[in-house]
Amino acid sequence: MQYTIQNEVFTVVIDSKGAELSSMKSRASGTEYVWQADPSIWARHAPILFPIVGRLKDKTYTVGGKEYTITQHGFGRDLEFACTAQTETSIDFTLLPIDYTRAMYPFDFALTVRYTLDGATLKKEHITKNNGDTDMYYEVGGHDAYNVALEDGETMADYYVDFGDGDAVHPLINNEALMITKEKRDVPLTDGKLYLTDELFALDALILDDVQTRSVCVKSDKSAHCIRMDFEDFPYLGIWSKYTGKPTNYVCIEPWSTLPDTAYLDHALENKIGVRCLKPGESETLTFSTTITE
Repeated sequence: MQYTIQNEVFTVVIDSKGAELSSMKSRASGTEYVWQADPSIWARHAPILFPIVGRLKDKTYTVGGKEYTITQHGFGRDLEFACTAQTETSIDFTLLPIDYTRAMYPFDFALTVRYTLDGATLKKEHITKNNGDTDMYYEVGGHDAYNVALEDGETMADYYVDFGDGDAVHPLINNEALMITKEKRDVPLTDGKLYLTDELFALDALILDDVQTRSVCVKSDKSAHCIRMDFEDFPYLGIWSKYTGKPTNYVCIEPWSTLPDTAYLDHALENKIGVRCLKPGESETLTFSTTITE
């Protein structure tokens, strides 16, 4: 089911399946900023990654001496959340365990995703609670896809991700099984700008574990549109668009709590790089926000 929040600047639509942002449209210009899930290219908008981020080695992990199999990016993006609160400018969606999730993830969790619209900023809070009686390990992240080529005559190549400064970013290198290694490669920046091309993603996502900023902007010098994401609570960042051999006209900006699985660590969930741990009864909130100007 789709739910709408709005203010004088934007109308925002969120789907209860996956608590997924599916539209952020300017009320002044009518511009749609969220990728509209073209099934011939990539059929999602902005999935929530929970309780893991990325792929697992051999598609399995262990916890408490038991082995579990779980899908890439976890199950949160594919399940129905309950709408638990709503105002004109904010909405909460909550996911609780069911038999399906317990088969993949044994913890008694509560995940609430709260969207709040304030002026031109959409804040997304990920509130995770451990309702069980043992330590709970989890990962959470965003995978928000934004349109580029927003104006007639623009192409994906007109847009860039602005890191503010620096002459390169240093994404981790995947092995042939798409597990990250300790090695990195250099991807050059131009005055702090990472220009977008389809070829940029030929080796899959750019996974950054040492990004020096907690704010990036997607923009073009040919128009006034600027999509700024602030992710102070998230130590890792992914940048991705599906590699098709031709421009796709969207880019995903992905704040992550945790790195995807590695080629060099064991299968233990508690050993994943950046994994979060909540004691019984504890909760924590990790937030990122998107601010759009035009």
